[in-house]
Amino acid sequence: MAIQYWRIRDRYYRLIGSRCGACGSEFFPPVYRCKKCGSEDIADREMPRTGKILTHTLLHEPLPGFEALAPFYLAVVKLDNGAKVLTQIVDSPPDAVKSGAKVRAVVRRAKVDGDSGQIFYGYKFVVE
Repeated sequence: MAIQYWRIRDRYYRLIGSRCGACGSEFFPPVYRCKKCGSEDIADREMPRTGKILTHTLLHEPLPGFEALAPFYLAVVKLDNGAKVLTQIVDSPPDAVKSGAKVRAVVRRAKVDGDSGQIFYGYKFVVE
């Protein structure tokens, strides 16, 4: 698993999505066929690192492997280009996490591999 992660690490650090060459629509995560026009003329595109919270929830019972983080905020963020990202909100006061709040992407530790001790990083968002 660690090798796969490191081969695509730029996607975790730089928010790489897709842009349709036919209609200009942008998507995150990356797609192989445009969801709007069906074109296969798709290229990688770095997504904006800023956006707004559309909706959010406070998770008290997360999926296995994330218990140590609980409770934490999970949000759908609409990036400045219109693409939507499901992400964790970190380093923000609880009263600041609300729909419409401006956020920006940051790189934070995602997990530590128990066998090797390798640390995995990924994008998360913080309220500005």
